Amino acid sequence: MSALDTSSTELQAFLSPRMVQSTVSPVMRQQVSALEPTLARICSYHLGFIDEHGDPSSAEGGKLTRSALMMLAAVGVGLPPEDVRCQAAALELLHNSTLIHDDIIDADELRRGRPAAWKVFGASLAILAGDALEALGLQMVVDDPGPGRAEISSVFAEAIGLVLAGQARELTVRLGPDTGIAEYDRIVEEKTSALLECALVTPALRAGRPEHVLAALRGAGRHLGLAFQIFNDVEDIWGDPTVTGKPVRSDILRRNPTFPVLAALSVDSPAGERLRRLWHADGTTEAHLQEMANLVEESGGRHTAERLSRNHLDSALEYLGQAELSPAASTELTALFDRIVNRTP
Repeated sequence: MSALDTSSTELQAFLSPRMVQSTVSPVMRQQVSALEPTLARICSYHLGFIDEHGDPSSAEGGKLTRSALMMLAAVGVGLPPEDVRCQAAALELLHNSTLIHDDIIDADELRRGRPAAWKVFGASLAILAGDALEALGLQMVVDDPGPGRAEISSVFAEAIGLVLAGQARELTVRLGPDTGIAEYDRIVEEKTSALLECALVTPALRAGRPEHVLAALRGAGRHLGLAFQIFNDVEDIWGDPTVTGKPVRSDILRRNPTFPVLAALSVDSPAGERLRRLWHADGTTEAHLQEMANLVEESGGRHTAERLSRNHLDSALEYLGQAELSPAASTELTALFDRIVNRTP
């Protein structure tokens, strides 16, 4: 059966998470295993291929969300998903390079329920491992001989540059909550949206689709990233740690000005003023963090964030509808967008 001639139901089965995993993970394993042995071991650990002793592991290695987006978009523009297997694996490696570095920057000791790579192997080697994944991902795209190689390579290079710029920008504003919403949006568009745009645009470049299709897919990826990150910010304060995979209110603990906090601080009210005082205080107790979370909600930060996340998701779907994808692929991408933002099964 060809994925190009399927209904939405058949396509859902054809591009199931297990199929995406079985298509992309072997490529990632093969490429990572060719790295310098120490770096290969650290990267393989981070990706869940092995445990800290080097033995095979069945640990969670990520949902391969960007691969799923890319492969569905490939079907949408008339390509077999295997045509972008190399690019999908490369994008996952680039994404994971940023996760290794993020864990070090944020001093997060856990990643997917296991000690983060830097806790097991040390920060210095983990930095190098993240760099190695970044270089490997870009090299895979450059070496692939298929159509649109130059354009796709350029998109990948631009995406990783934006991610790094967004990370740097985030570090300059996390010292206080006075940054505006526009600056927050810029950081998210760089750190989160850039790789999602890359996932959606790559198949269209391979298929030689016109600029208006590329623009629609970029818009879909940009708004999807904003919807996801804003909802993720809500979950950090009020979500279930077993779902989010990180301690509740960790961003507040680090005084990282997420969207609900920024929205609450922009309100001229007694609750907003109290929140400002607590934000600049040194308190890290559970009671201190809980009070700040309560004040964010009282000031309307949670409601504003949830509403804006829904609005961005609606915008992402509107752009998706302009991308001239096949109906089945468009239907499945719509469902995937919702799962990405709302963490639905």
